[in-house]
Amino acid sequence: MQNNLAPIVLFVYNRPVHTQQCLQSLCENDLANQSELFIYADGPKEGASVEQLQKIIDVKKLIKEKKWCRKVHIYERDNNMGLANSIIEGVTDVVNKFGKVIVIEDDLILSKGFLKYMNEGLATYSDRDNVYSINAYMPSIDNGGIAETVLLPLTSSWGWATWKNKWDVFDYEMKQKNNILENKFLQSRFNLGDYNYVGMLNHGNNSWSIRWYYSVFKRNGLCVFPTQTLVWNIGFDGSGVNHTFSTISQRPYLAETIFVKNNSGINLDFYSKFINFYSSQKRSLFKRVLVKIKFLKK
Repeated sequence: MQNNLAPIVLFVYNRPVHTQQCLQSLCENDLANQSELFIYADGPKEGASVEQLQKIIDVKKLIKEKKWCRKVHIYERDNNMGLANSIIEGVTDVVNKFGKVIVIEDDLILSKGFLKYMNEGLATYSDRDNVYSINAYMPSIDNGGIAETVLLPLTSSWGWATWKNKWDVFDYEMKQKNNILENKFLQSRFNLGDYNYVGMLNHGNNSWSIRWYYSVFKRNGLCVFPTQTLVWNIGFDGSGVNHTFSTISQRPYLAETIFVKNNSGINLDFYSKFINFYSSQKRSLFKRVLVKIKFLKK
């Protein structure tokens, strides 16, 4: 069974407390003892303070303290690559070798069923040309108590997985992005309700996630999402470079079991609720935070 499990890639930097919680939640997953983990630890920025250097040292020490999965590979950077370049290079290296990959960052706490869900999703949708990733995050949307998957026309960066043939379409340069920036109808399609994806296109040089979304959008692609979240982001405490708010409203409950349903299209009932969540006239703290994060360079 372990030969069929996707490798996990974890990106860490200078947050030892977050990293420890993330790794512990990963270690407690049902399939952790059968999985292979690749950890990429970024190096210090030029002119980093003594305090920042110590945090980076603490993280690099922490990731070696325990055998978090069946097999662990650690790659330590001497210099700072930045989040975007680190993720693009790390994901590319691992997915090219194994054909599939599960991706997490140091500010995520994972459900015990996270790895099972990810691997089942990768297996179920591996032959679907129009499905580009398996995602673990879902905001607090009324799902009617149903714990299963849906297809949505967008990507997510909070715990996700993909295949080599899908990652191969990653458009690093986004050469045609001006067509979106200059066309209000394309902008409406590219945005998610009040969520301003279009505004993030101008930050593309410092972001991997907007490039990934753009790449999937160009191909009219779909992605798999759970109706109940399997991850919780703990990075909204001011510790991250781009996380400027101290609190964020997230569903505290993490689903342990999600039925991976082999959907053929979008469930419009759920998608309507999803769009409405991001389309309120008065934007919540949650939405304002999301505009600021993940599309800027850490």
